[in-house]
Amino acid sequence: MLAELTAVVALPWLWDAGVRLMLARVAELRPARPTTGDHEPGRWLVLVPARGEGAAVEPTLRTAMAAAEGRQVTVLLVLDGSDESAHALAETLGVEVVLKDPAGPTKGAVLAWAASVVAERFAQVDALMVLDVGSTLPADFFTRFEWPPGADVVQCRLLGSGDGIGRTVSLSERAAQLWQDRGRQALGWAVRLRGTGTIYRPQVLRRVAPELGTSVEDTEATLLLASWGARLALGPEGAAVADVKPEGVGEAARQRSRWLAGQLGLLARRSGALLRLVHRRPLEGAAFIAELLSRPLSVTGPLRLLAGSGLAVAASLHGWPPWESALAAVLLVSTTADLYLLRKTGVTSWRALLAGLLSLSVSWLVAVAFLPAALFGWVRGRRP
Repeated sequence: MLAELTAVVALPWLWDAGVRLMLARVAELRPARPTTGDHEPGRWLVLVPARGEGAAVEPTLRTAMAAAEGRQVTVLLVLDGSDESAHALAETLGVEVVLKDPAGPTKGAVLAWAASVVAERFAQVDALMVLDVGSTLPADFFTRFEWPPGADVVQCRLLGSGDGIGRTVSLSERAAQLWQDRGRQALGWAVRLRGTGTIYRPQVLRRVAPELGTSVEDTEATLLLASWGARLALGPEGAAVADVKPEGVGEAARQRSRWLAGQLGLLARRSGALLRLVHRRPLEGAAFIAELLSRPLSVTGPLRLLAGSGLAVAASLHGWPPWESALAAVLLVSTTADLYLLRKTGVTSWRALLAGLLSLSVSWLVAVAFLPAALFGWVRGRRP
């Protein structure tokens, strides 16, 4: 009975782990090759949504303006509610500002509002970039960027930075893009949009933005666009976006409370999109559903480890019955493989890796305390 119950609970986790290992293998067998893009967009609009960020907007706006120098690039700060400090900084740097008042409730709502209020700007550009506060652009970004052939949306490579828990978050994100997203792209699947460093063809953002109703607008946009048949691709390696990650458990927990609320909302609101994706591409759709049911990995991963260890102990006490033994082995191997990929991605000790993952798991548990606020608003991680 224990093995059967564990199998039912862990089935999505195991399916998701198997898909991720398959994608990693595909990424290894089909290494990315340099390609010539369809075109180098000439006219850009960079949207920087911000809510109560204050002076933290400066690095993002300053680097975006430096990269835009000499090019047809407009940087637009979209304030979700009044923020005098951020507004003053933007004016000092020569950045245009639009104010959404009243504020809220989500970043997706801000993008939908911008798509409506500055619609004429969308029609005047070739590419539209969403850049979060805390992300920065290299000075040669727009020179190095080329549009991947046939792509409707491009997700830039993210170079995360941060101490403590931020180091682990960066490593996890890097592994996801290096192994899973490269594998998805090789199979013709949609890569995952990550909320920042995302570049849309303007008409695509105009279509999807009004549909974004959860607090995980990046995952929701990924699902909707994939279900519509849009192509979501990784950007060129030379045009990467740096992104500051939360460094403390409290800051990470606030951010993850928004993700947790959004994930619950996505499962409740987007069953139709999930079914469309399954109908269009059965394996990709099934993998997407398992992915939603298996997040966060920093929680379900340890649960797989505990379940596998518990089943192994139970199997040893019962003379190692085949069913319990096989399930215990699969649970333990899948968890070990995840750790191996993380270790392979970044140069770090096993001790540091496990300590970072433990802190990340704790942040998800603390996120439950922020969940009520996240269910009804745009909860942002506090940035220095």
